[in-house]
Amino acid sequence: MAVYEGKWRCERCLSVNRGRDLNCLSCGVKRSENVEFFLDDDAAEVADEQLISQANAGADWICLYCGTNCSASQTQCSGCGSPRTIQNKQLIEETRGVNDWSEAALKARNAQTTQNFSPVQPQKSFLSNRLVKFILAGTGAAGILLVGVFAVLMYLSTLSYPAEIEISGLEWKRSISLEEYKTVTETAWEGEIPQAARVQSKENALHHVDKIPNGTRTVPETYTERVSDGTERYVCGRTSKKNGFFEDKYCTRTKYKSVTKTRNRTETIYKDVPVYKTRYTYLIDKWVSAGDQTTSGNNFDPQWANVKADNIHTRESGRTENYNLLCKEFGGKNKAYKVKLSPQNWANFRQNQHLHGKIDFWGELISIDEIPNAEISAQK
Repeated sequence: MAVYEGKWRCERCLSVNRGRDLNCLSCGVKRSENVEFFLDDDAAEVADEQLISQANAGADWICLYCGTNCSASQTQCSGCGSPRTIQNKQLIEETRGVNDWSEAALKARNAQTTQNFSPVQPQKSFLSNRLVKFILAGTGAAGILLVGVFAVLMYLSTLSYPAEIEISGLEWKRSISLEEYKTVTETAWEGEIPQAARVQSKENALHHVDKIPNGTRTVPETYTERVSDGTERYVCGRTSKKNGFFEDKYCTRTKYKSVTKTRNRTETIYKDVPVYKTRYTYLIDKWVSAGDQTTSGNNFDPQWANVKADNIHTRESGRTENYNLLCKEFGGKNKAYKVKLSPQNWANFRQNQHLHGKIDFWGELISIDEIPNAEISAQK
C-alpha cells in the first residue's frame, strides 16, 4: 500500500514540521498529543524503506508521566525516560476520505483549531465579524425601508376619492351581416349529396388509402449493454497512522464494460390499398354570405346602414353593435376614458351629462356610480 509522510503545525510558533518530527524544528516544543497531522494534495509516495518501516511500526504512544509524544519503536519516553507500559495511552489510527486530510479540510472540520493557526486570525475574525454585522445592519435597514415603502404604496393604492365625470361623446359601431340566395357549384362524395342538388358530372376518384397488414419480417438491431468485467481495487480513503504518516486504504468494486450486441425483432409489413369512391359535381341554390354593412360614429345618434333585403334574393343574417361612452373628470386632469356600454343602456346617457365616479390616489378613474362594474380604459 502507498505510504505518504504528512505534516503538522506547531501550536506555539505555527511552523510546519515533517510528520516524523517529534519536536518542532523551529522552537523545539514537543509534539502535542492533540496534534493534527495533515497531508498535502500533491504529497509524494514514500520510497525510503526506513521511513516505510517507521510508518508501519504503528501509532504513537503518550507518556503517562510527562505527556511526551513517543514513536511506536521507542521503549522509553524521550522526555522523562520512563519505560513504556500498558498504562501509556496508545493513539488510534483513523480513516477518512482521500481528500479529507488536507489542512483546509481539517480547518473546516475543527473551527476551534483553526483559530490557533495564526496570531493575526482573531483580529481578522473580529474585523470580518464587524464588517458582516455592518453589512447585515445596512441590508436590514434597506430591507425595512423597502418594506415600508411597499406598505405605503399598497395603502395609497386602496384610497379613492369622489369625482364628477363629464360625458364628452359616444363611440359606436353597428354592423348588419347579409346573405344572398344564389346558385353555387359544389362537390361531394357518394351518399353525401344534398337532396336539392343538380348533378352535373361524376368521376371515380381516390377517397383515401388504407394500410393493410401484409405479413411480417425479421429486422436485426444493435443495442449496448453494460456487463460485469471482473473487479478492481481502488483507493477509497486514507488512514492517518497517528505517527506522522498516512496510508492508502483500498476497496474492491465491480468493473463494467459496454458490449454491443445484436438481436432480431419482428415487425409487421403494411401495404397501401387505395380506396376509390364516386365524387359528384353539382349545382345547388343556397344562402351564402354577402358581407357586412357597417356604420360608425362618435355622437349620440347611432344609425344602422340602409339595407334593402327582400328575403328572396337578399336577407339579414344577424346584427351586432358596440358602444363606448367617452368621458373625462370634470375640472380635473382632462384625461379621457372609454367606458364600455351594453346595447340596452347606451340610450340612458347624453352629451355633456355629469356622472358620479371615483378616482384613485394617482388620479385614475376607477368606477362610475351610474354604471356598476363598468369596464374602464384610458382613451388613446
